[in-house]
Amino acid sequence: MSKIAAIAMHLLKRTVGSRRGLVMNLLLPSLVLSAIAGVLSGKTDNKPIIAVSNQDNGILGSYIVDYLRNNDHYEIKLETAAAETQLKDSVENNEANASVYIPADFSESLMSGRQQQVSMYRIGENLWSASLGTELAGETDKLASAVGLIDGKTDDQAVLAALLDKQHEGIASVRETELKLGSVISRPEVIGIMLMFVMMLSSQSIGYILEDREKRTLARMYVAPVRAADIAWGNFTGSILIGTLQLVIVLSVTHFGFGFMESVPFGSLLLVMECFLLAAVGMMMLVAGLVKRSEQLGTLNFLFIIPTCMISGCFWPFSIMPDFMQKLSNFTPQKWAIQAIDRLSAGEHIADITMQLGVLLLLAAVLTAFGAAVLRPMRTAQ
Repeated sequence: MSKIAAIAMHLLKRTVGSRRGLVMNLLLPSLVLSAIAGVLSGKTDNKPIIAVSNQDNGILGSYIVDYLRNNDHYEIKLETAAAETQLKDSVENNEANASVYIPADFSESLMSGRQQQVSMYRIGENLWSASLGTELAGETDKLASAVGLIDGKTDDQAVLAALLDKQHEGIASVRETELKLGSVISRPEVIGIMLMFVMMLSSQSIGYILEDREKRTLARMYVAPVRAADIAWGNFTGSILIGTLQLVIVLSVTHFGFGFMESVPFGSLLLVMECFLLAAVGMMMLVAGLVKRSEQLGTLNFLFIIPTCMISGCFWPFSIMPDFMQKLSNFTPQKWAIQAIDRLSAGEHIADITMQLGVLLLLAAVLTAFGAAVLRPMRTAQ
């Protein structure tokens, strides 16, 4: 253990041991990330105003309205008597960020087996509006499926209402145990930016290991009376210490200074990010083994970190991504970190996210083991 601690402290001293290293490698990146996260968190606190007009005479339109009113991500302004043109004008005049119009024949069309969608109007396209459009289409499809299940009893409003209520109860139960990303954090920009920067900062400390490999310092360590496992764990521990210092600064500033995730205990948030850091450092060790020179490591920030952040839901709601991307995201630690924070923000506790934390720790163990193998000195370019 003393050898591991010595290697870890040596990496920590090289990174933040000097005044320049303390400022450039720890304080400056952490404060810049804190400022970015703080600005973004302030923007996401403002709920979009959605003007809604329900002209449907049946029961299905009211279910769409209830769904929107129960969604905490939007501020719903009911315009019962508003025509479709008036809703368009409200968006153009900046009286609402978007508007939803439910036509008079909405229920009749769905009960007759015809395709029908609610109309949505907005100026421009962004994350929340894309998410809202996808949610409306999904809810309409669920209503159409419910109508198809009543098998010829389309005139019995009580039967249909009971079926819709049962369907709603089933959906709520599923979401409680298998919460889908984006159902609580529909705008994951802040968490996504944090996770991306954590991975980039982790690659910075791994760069020192690559530098040792190029200068044959790592080779001399391997022929010294030190086990290869001690060298790997020493470098891993040093990177974790550096990343932990950065995380404490970032989360302290954003959580206490900007009020980001105030409903989530600081300790719980730090625990999730720490587990993600373990997996991120392991991943960076593995990826770093694929390059021969430390100068090439920066390229991986664009060829590896950003694409994995994209498919894991760091930049847009997970629910609007294609199915194949959602399946690929299961192999990325970002997805599990976002899902854990997603659950915490919904009021759940650490005991409810043990699976997500377990996956992160498993990824950390596997990736670190492979990373330690590929970073051996015999891979150094001749």
